[in-house]
Amino acid sequence: MTRTRNTAAAALLAGALLLAGCGSGGDGHDDHPLDEGGPADSSLTTPPPPPLPGAFAGVDQNDPESVMVGAAQALFSYAPAEDANQLAAAQRAAPLFDERYYSENSGSFIALAPITGKQWQSWADEGAIVTASASVTSDEHPADQPAKVSRVLAVTQTATTPEGKPLSSTTFAAYMSATKLGVWRVSAVAVR
Repeated sequence: MTRTRNTAAAALLAGALLLAGCGSGGDGHDDHPLDEGGPADSSLTTPPPPPLPGAFAGVDQNDPESVMVGAAQALFSYAPAEDANQLAAAQRAAPLFDERYYSENSGSFIALAPITGKQWQSWADEGAIVTASASVTSDEHPADQPAKVSRVLAVTQTATTPEGKPLSSTTFAAYMSATKLGVWRVSAVAVR
């Protein structure tokens, strides 16, 4: 009786699989809708990264260090004669930030860099352009995780007159983390 039940169950299973279309054609290829090259194929590929503004053309969104460097350079570069304060730079850097982190912390970005109101006003009076360059240092950092990477960046801000005459230069450390959200985005930043 057990043998009869097993045979009947096997026959039912084979019939169900055949009706469900999971059988194999005689050519050695499985007949499956995904093999037709139709729209279902596109769901198996990773979509391209979202487009970034032209200022970030050189940023590789699939490389957390590239995203952190690009964000730091935008976040700490200013046009004091045109920008009301450092928040203008934060708005320009926003495309490289995790949206939630940015919305919860954008107001505090005004106090990130070690710049006094007097320094800002002096730059504005000179019509200075402050350009930040950033690079990843070899300083110790937390171990990389599949979806989170932290680094210490050396940021150098150079202020020049509109004619290119150097006014000042300052270097400081920026501690940044990036989180993988399909592509990498900055999810934490602090200056010490």
